[in-house]
Order: sequence, then structure tokens, then C-alpha cells
Amino acid sequence: MGTDQFGTWLFCREGEVHRKADGTSLVVPSDGVQLLPRTGWWAAWWWRNDRWISVDICTPPTLGESGWSYTDLELDLARLADGTVLLVDEEEFEQTVAECVMPQAVVAAARAAASDLQTRLATATEPVALAGWEWLERA
Repeated sequence: MGTDQFGTWLFCREGEVHRKADGTSLVVPSDGVQLLPRTGWWAAWWWRNDRWISVDICTPPTLGESGWSYTDLELDLARLADGTVLLVDEEEFEQTVAECVMPQAVVAAARAAASDLQTRLATATEPVALAGWEWLERA
């Protein structure tokens, strides 16, 4: 869709199929816009149905020859329509940390990003507040 001071914005229609690096697929549950930030260990979605925001804590998104990519670090956040903020999949993240060799710098960056974004979601602070809804309205 475009770029702004926060990063690159992408649009997906409900029902589109996304292929993951492991070959599995995911069907997009709702019209949504995704922000791939200029910097940061995360990527966020604003979903039209149920009007909620989801955030993947991940390696910094990069644009390559085949499109955007990042590695999901299994730690996620959500801001529901009523303003409730959830930190989810924390057990999956801790299990991944325990089971595989993940550099301490990656673990620290993921935890710092989750903490920062949890605060931003709770206080409706950009870049995880109104900007996404504005991009979704233009889609």
C-alpha cells in the first residue's frame, strides 16, 4: 500500500493464502493491514473483523528478492476491540528458548520488544494505535 514514518504497509484480503517458510499455509482470517516497521523486532496486523491488533515479536523484517520475510519468535501480543491487551504464547517462546540455541542477544531483543509494545498497545501509542486503522480505511 505504501510507506510512512513507521514503515511499510501491506494489505491482505480475507481468505488470501500465505505460505510460511516451512511450506505450511495460513488463510488470512479478515481484511487486514500489516506494518513492517523501519526498525524493530516486530510486525503488526490491524484486523477489520472484530477490530483488533495483533503483533508478532520477530526478527527485524527485511525485504528480499522474493518479498518481505522475518522469523516469528513465538511471542505475540494482542489489543482487543475493548482495549484489553494480552501477551500470548509466552510459554511457546520460553520453550523455544529452552529447546534451541537462540543467542542471548535475540532473546533479550525479543523480550525488550514485547515489553515496549505491550506498553504502547495499552496506552494506544503509535505506531500501534490509529495509523493502522487509517491505512485499513484506505484499503
